[in-house]
Amino acid sequence: MVKEKAIEVEPRSDNVKKVIRLDATSVDEFKSPTIRNLYQWWESYTPQLPTRDDFDISRHWEIAPSLYLIEAIAPGQYLFRLNGENVVNIFGSSFRGQEISLTSELPELRRLAGYLDTLVEEKKPGRCTGVVEIMEVKVACFETVDLPLLREDGSVGHLLGSISLVD
Repeated sequence: MVKEKAIEVEPRSDNVKKVIRLDATSVDEFKSPTIRNLYQWWESYTPQLPTRDDFDISRHWEIAPSLYLIEAIAPGQYLFRLNGENVVNIFGSSFRGQEISLTSELPELRRLAGYLDTLVEEKKPGRCTGVVEIMEVKVACFETVDLPLLREDGSVGHLLGSISLVD
């Protein structure tokens, strides 16, 4: 059974209209080939977790536009390091350099920090589904995957993610 972590429908400053946060337990949960491929890469390290150094972007060029990387600074404090072009197009802006914390001004960033805290503490992947409104015209569904990457000391140092539009 998949555990639902949260449903968010509150107004936001980006294109997202609804987010459902879920546990990620199997590649079969994903519709997007991009996300399935990234999840399979991450899962190939089982029972260990991959490190940031294990992820070589040159082996994932085809999905690079859909990727994002978030650094875990401290509990409740994160930093968007990278986001690809598809991430920008879906959300409506770039998050590169954006701080995410439990004390962020924007409520959606505070909720995101709480979700990321859960993934970091549990050292397990998460996924989201939801609805976005692109260019105030097109309403579409999306899915994401959020995968913990370890530091050398065994703590989670980054979360590697991907987002795709789905039917």
